[in-house]
Amino acid sequence: MRNIFLSLTLIALMALPLTPVLAAGEVAIYTGITQWIGKAEADEQAEICVGMLEDADIAVTWYDSDGQADDLAAWMESTTGDDGLDVCVLYGDFPPEIYPEGNSQTDGSIAETFIETTDGDVFINHADYMFWGLSGRNREGGLQNMMDIDGIVMWDDDTPMKVTAEGSAISPSLTDYASDRPFHTDQLDGDWEIEVSLAQNDDGTRADPIIVRDGNLGRLIPTIQTNGGDEPKGAIAAEIIVWLMSTTPVEPAGKLSTTWGDLKAVR
Repeated sequence: MRNIFLSLTLIALMALPLTPVLAAGEVAIYTGITQWIGKAEADEQAEICVGMLEDADIAVTWYDSDGQADDLAAWMESTTGDDGLDVCVLYGDFPPEIYPEGNSQTDGSIAETFIETTDGDVFINHADYMFWGLSGRNREGGLQNMMDIDGIVMWDDDTPMKVTAEGSAISPSLTDYASDRPFHTDQLDGDWEIEVSLAQNDDGTRADPIIVRDGNLGRLIPTIQTNGGDEPKGAIAAEIIVWLMSTTPVEPAGKLSTTWGDLKAVR
């Protein structure tokens, strides 16, 4: 009888669809150095994010001192390629401990390696231009090298962002607002595709927040890129992370993926 039971169980398991599933990973939040948001405000938002993630039983570590950038780098190295979906949240700076300043390591940095495995690991950035670095230590090259897309930029002050249906479902805290550094969806290249646009302009060429993914590799999620804005960044980030970690991963060719032109109808 035991052998019959095991055989039936094996047959049942073999009949299940082979859907790629990643284990829930960890979150690291860094507020040691901030840009376009005061340290005290960043810490306040980080505390909100930590609380919401802990309520969702998601492991989170908060590095709130610039002296902990090496600890962030060690965390990133330890979670890279660990078969879990891990997330690093930044508040406008890009520590040189994970990406050497001045674009002196254009390939193979700790940060780039973090998003180049099939774990689907994530960078979320609030406030200033993603990967710009303190006082412009990387400028446009930070984003361009991390994505391997020459010429991609994040400009356009006060660009109106309207929350999409997907954005409302994923992040109830997100409302219409104006982004100072929206993501340029029309400059995506290579294997990078839109996974979900949470808020965008009228023609879908600018978006913030947005989840973009490098094929079946990592993700970037610029989230509320504003200069001194008082938006609930911590809550929005937490809601996005909870959604990511509770949703079965899909290949970028799946139903959530699209091109920037298709987003005109998603409003």
